[in-house]
Amino acid sequence: MANADVIISELKGMKIIDAHEHLPTEAARLKQRVDVLTMFSHYCTGDLAASGMDKTRIDWLFSDAALAERWAVFEPYYPKIAHTSYGKATHISLERFYGETELTSANIEALSQKIKANNSPGLYRRVLSEACGIETCLNQGSKDKSEDGLLTPVVWALNIPRTSSDIDAYTKEFGLPIQCLDDLLEAAREQVRAIKRNRGVGIKFFVFPMHKVNLTEAAAAFDYLRDHPDIVLPKANPLADAFFDATFDESAKQDLVVCVHTGYWDDFRELHPAHMMYMLDNYPRTRFDLYHVGYPYVREAILLAKTRGNVWLNLCWTYIISPHFAKDALTEILEMVPLHKIIGFGGDYSVVEKIYGHLVLARQVIADVLGAKVDSGWFKLEEAVDIARMMPLAAEWRRFNPFL
Repeated sequence: MANADVIISELKGMKIIDAHEHLPTEAARLKQRVDVLTMFSHYCTGDLAASGMDKTRIDWLFSDAALAERWAVFEPYYPKIAHTSYGKATHISLERFYGETELTSANIEALSQKIKANNSPGLYRRVLSEACGIETCLNQGSKDKSEDGLLTPVVWALNIPRTSSDIDAYTKEFGLPIQCLDDLLEAAREQVRAIKRNRGVGIKFFVFPMHKVNLTEAAAAFDYLRDHPDIVLPKANPLADAFFDATFDESAKQDLVVCVHTGYWDDFRELHPAHMMYMLDNYPRTRFDLYHVGYPYVREAILLAKTRGNVWLNLCWTYIISPHFAKDALTEILEMVPLHKIIGFGGDYSVVEKIYGHLVLARQVIADVLGAKVDSGWFKLEEAVDIARMMPLAAEWRRFNPFL
């Protein structure tokens, strides 16, 4: 048996910590109207847009309109997106749970009935625990750990303070009257403490260019927003610097991870991982989880983990962006970054069934990379298996990684 085959066999038997999902609660999912096109929601919609479909038409595909009408619009685009990484992962899941390898006019109704029948109590256990071997998902947007333990919260930070309404949102969220800068900074700390109370493990935001805190300028910015409710400050502003200074300090005190989206999304130029440098250098007691290896700024992200002790590299989303890219990235990471700082898998999905397809791709990439390293003499086979267990693909990562 080839070394990669031995490793993938080991990977399939591991209990998994899924380090990044966007799942609704199971109760919320069971209330959703689902059919076969549900399996092509979330990231596949990006491929539809790239194929030329209008956004309003994409939204309509997942409406209550008759399936036959929506399929007639989707069908011409289907062969265009079927073989992207998003499409590949979707088809792997479609086959695993619903027994079909492709969509046709003849099977969409029957497939839809199977998906509706599966949308029943125990869905998350059947998919996450039984099919994927997932112990828990670090779930973006959850505020409380689920009773079955399958969803562990990573909570979105409320908006970077740029408007008067952003400030009001903190009053609404925490019931704290915010009349001055000190009140806002206390709200930032309370947000972190609330995550800890609710058994969360991290706080998440999109990276932005942070600068040295100037409380005088921050207080002036606060007063300016209060006096000018229609003003929108830039993302990099003195108020944001002060707000996240309090957030990072409190995160270190509460032993929570700061999770940072970098790279791929909207204007990805604004999300360059190099924007994290000030944060990493000035908050050494705070642990930072760098999402998506900064794609497309992969080497910059790897260099941050190579040169700073308080940043981990998270391969969430990467295997469905491109398995080829993920393979190249992981190969370099293994040669450059201490092993305990590699976060090996996060499905990054809002549709639970699709996690399985992503996991299949991830296991194959990890096994191929580690197997090639064994073939070249870089690792021994038993070392490669141990490394797979050190990566947070396995529940055993608690021995090596402080996130849970």
